[in-house]
Amino acid sequence: MEMETFDLERQQSLWEHRVDVNMSESGVEPLTLNGLAALGFDLEGLHSVPLEYIQSNGTPELRAQLAAHYEGATIEHLLATTGSSEANYVAVQVLVRPGDEVMAIVPNYLQVGLAARGLGAVVHDVPLLPGADESTWSLDWEAFEAAVSERTKLVYLSHPNNPTGHVFTPSELDRIAAAAERVGAWVLSDEVYRGAVHDLLPGEEAPGMWGRGERVVAVSSLSKSYGLPGARLGWMVGPPGFIERCWSRRDFTTIAPAALSDPIARFATEPSNQERLFERARRMMRVNRETFRDWTGEQNGVIAYREPRAGAYAFVPMLENGRQADCAAFAERLRRNRSVLLVAGRWAGMPGYLRFGLGLEPEAFAEGLRRVELEIGEGVAS
Repeated sequence: MEMETFDLERQQSLWEHRVDVNMSESGVEPLTLNGLAALGFDLEGLHSVPLEYIQSNGTPELRAQLAAHYEGATIEHLLATTGSSEANYVAVQVLVRPGDEVMAIVPNYLQVGLAARGLGAVVHDVPLLPGADESTWSLDWEAFEAAVSERTKLVYLSHPNNPTGHVFTPSELDRIAAAAERVGAWVLSDEVYRGAVHDLLPGEEAPGMWGRGERVVAVSSLSKSYGLPGARLGWMVGPPGFIERCWSRRDFTTIAPAALSDPIARFATEPSNQERLFERARRMMRVNRETFRDWTGEQNGVIAYREPRAGAYAFVPMLENGRQADCAAFAERLRRNRSVLLVAGRWAGMPGYLRFGLGLEPEAFAEGLRRVELEIGEGVAS
């Protein structure tokens, strides 16, 4: 098995703690333990938690609470993992063999496609296409239907989409699930941003893929909408037989979730606490989205605004003399000259775009934009 370099994770790992302003993050400003305590978390109770191996598929209490978020699921449908990345990885390990075909909707986080290729699969990318107005994207349905065939083993989507913020409708999710069902393929839906749709009403959540087919797996975590990436707690929900196979596979990876992460996860995913955390995230994203919209209007067409519907990011094209700019080169110059880290679109499968993190504190976000503007003033390709 030969894995390609995961450029997005490598660039973030190298530089996110060495720049003045990290605008590469796709989640909101993380909470501290004191911040959780202010919401009612029993911080003192952590002092008595044994630092032991907990049940390796997640405690029954945590899995029962997570299962309640998925209609018809039980604890046998749930596996707790060390972040959603582990959930995605073990799912690919279980499902994909050399020569299999995988269909991935791009742009996306790229982890699943890279892992599948490393296992010898053939990955077909099907694009989301920018719509005529600034806030819409649409799947190339003709390309999608052509890509899903009798040879397809897995269909992968990030929903809501990272990095575009696109949110599929329930009927579109049904269409994706039905296409996979026709050929006996599995669907893997990474849903870490379901709670981060900007304009939902309190208590609402984006539609999910769970329950739309017999071979559907949904993945989520505390990292994005919850603002708790350092807890490193994720989960997958799927058919019990599949979950059992994934549990066996993760015996070879991290073995068990962290003992301290379990009580944090049980607190965060309790429905009333979940909604408070989601609303915190949406509030931060909405403020920065307005700032970003105004800022792009002052960039003389170099950056064309596209409004995200979900997620702590904005994914926008950068132009030079009316043509697609070399955004990877610009991101490198920006980091080197201005100590600001952005995500180049090619790290997500779409060159010519930049991903701006909207989850920073507003003052830090404004300072990052100021520095980006200074670098734009030096010339996109210089």
